Amino acid sequence: MKWFLYAISFLWITAGSLSIIYTTESRNVMKRLFEKTDRKILSVFPAIIGILLFISASWSLHSWFLRILGIMAVIKGVIIFINPKNLYDEMMNWYLNSLSDQTYRFFGIVMIIIGTAVLSWIS
Repeated sequence: MKWFLYAISFLWITAGSLSIIYTTESRNVMKRLFEKTDRKILSVFPAIIGILLFISASWSLHSWFLRILGIMAVIKGVIIFINPKNLYDEMMNWYLNSLSDQTYRFFGIVMIIIGTAVLSWIS
């Protein structure tokens, strides 16, 4: 499962870098992705990634961190799937429309930090 940790690390680093450098373009790509795809289909991806993070945590030096990320991803997938009180639409509206460019870049910095940390912790 090391391959998954390498893949997710590079994906986080790449996505974070693109959201910092090309803020408007990456926001437009995310808008198109989330508007075209059904939320129930999208809810499967964080759940699968969470399960894979939980399973691959034993190949990391700090497995507790990956297990926490995995549990949070599974919970996110479940919440998106059941969509209590129209939470998904409100969250997507906030993330895609009302979020400032600085906050969007900050999330990119956080993704780079998490991706680099996971990459450096692979044993």
